[in-house]
Parts: sequence; C-alpha cells; structure tokens
Amino acid sequence: MQMNFAGQAQVRQAIHGARSEVLLAVPGEGPLEGQVDVAAAHGLTGNSGVSVRMYVPAAARGSAALPEHRLAALAREGVEIHSTPGRSPRMVIIDRSVVVLARNQEDWTEGALIGHHLPFTPMLVRSLTATDPADDAVAPQVKEELSALDRQVLRQLALGTKDETAAREMGLALRTYRRMVARLMDTLDARSRFQAGYLAGQHGLLQ
Repeated sequence: MQMNFAGQAQVRQAIHGARSEVLLAVPGEGPLEGQVDVAAAHGLTGNSGVSVRMYVPAAARGSAALPEHRLAALAREGVEIHSTPGRSPRMVIIDRSVVVLARNQEDWTEGALIGHHLPFTPMLVRSLTATDPADDAVAPQVKEELSALDRQVLRQLALGTKDETAAREMGLALRTYRRMVARLMDTLDARSRFQAGYLAGQHGLLQ
C-alpha cells in the first residue's frame, strides 16, 4: 500500500481523468470557491458519462463556507449534493479506485496524498455514501472524552502521517504516540490507523 504526494495540478489531472464517477468530501472548514477539487469536478458535469457527487456535513450547510445558494447553483449545474451527519476529511474518490486526500482540511494549498487501488478504498466509499444518521450517535460521548492531544493524533492519522514523523512533530516519544494511537483506534472501533482518522473526521472529532 502506498500513497504519494501530489500537487494541485496533479489533483486536477486525476479528477479530469475520471471515467464514470467522482465523489467529493467537503468538510466545510474552508471556502467552497477556488478549490481545485470543486472546480475540476464541476468541469466534468457536462460529460454525461461522469457522475459528480459532493458530500457536505449537514451542520455546515448554510455557513459562510457552504452557502446554500452556491450549493443550489452547483446542483443546477449537475453536481449531486448530499448531506452527511458528520464531517469527512477533505478528499476525492475517483472511479472508486483512486483516493486523493488533502493535507490541509481548509484547502488544497499544501497538496495531497494520492493512492491507487488501496485496500481501504471500498470502506471509504461505504462510509462516505452511508446515509444512516445513527452512525453519528457515538460522536457526542467520544467528543467529551477526547483531549486536545488526542485530536492532534487523530489529525495526524487522517493525514496518513508516519508514526515517527507525527511523534516528532508533536514532541512525543514514539512509544507514547503509538500507545495513544492504539487507544484511539479502540475508542473508535477502527481496524486501521487511516480508518481511525477517517472516522474522526466523519464524526467531527478533529476540531
């Protein structure tokens, strides 16, 4: 399994290469306008062979970052808008085989991590497209239990940062960092580090 760094031009190129479907996860933590993922996917809506679906957190709809009039305009232009009960990491899933994960949740200025045919891609698709609000029921209780340091660890997991790098950036011993990761994975009932980071984003636990 490998994810490689990609700049904004590569993100745009990957989206433009879609053959059947583009799924956009927009966390609502930065402006909708000027985002490379939205602009590139919007450019595909005239192609009848490509479905473009955008997933936005219900709680952020109508905010300055996700104004309803702009979402409505995108919908009129062919983008399917779906509300999710929690926040997802800023990412794009192309043809259910390519995952592009932004390194910065507000925008794509810091580039992205991109991976092809990753083993957890089906799980990401299922989690993103699930519409059962009950999935968000664990969020309030877990949110109360998380410390600021826990949230930092979860953000590192969502970004796919290596343990050694994350521990160094946070000023923690590697063993301490890994113990925290194991505890958080257990709390979120996650089977992998990336899944823990993803679920944290989905349930709004990264803030």
